[in-house]
Amino acid sequence: MAQPLVELRNVSKRFGNIEALTGVSLQVHPGQVTCLLGDNGAGKSTLIKILSGYHQASGGEILLDGVVARITSPREARQRGIATVC
Repeated sequence: MAQPLVELRNVSKRFGNIEALTGVSLQVHPGQVTCLLGDNGAGKSTLIKILSGYHQASGGEILLDGVVARITSPREARQRGIATVC
């Protein structure tokens, strides 16, 4: 299988005492459709906001094309080809 375009390794996010995400890992491969599914409050929106630069992860790694990346703003995410649609 090809190298993932996007890979998350043990990503977490805290808002003060609230743990919104804990240890999220996933891979998005070229040519595949990836679905993010979960109950209300499961952290789907938080994860998408981390990938699109609206939030910074509290822990873990994001890799883009196999290279560790830090997405610090929505503008940077768009420059890297990541955007959200509402």
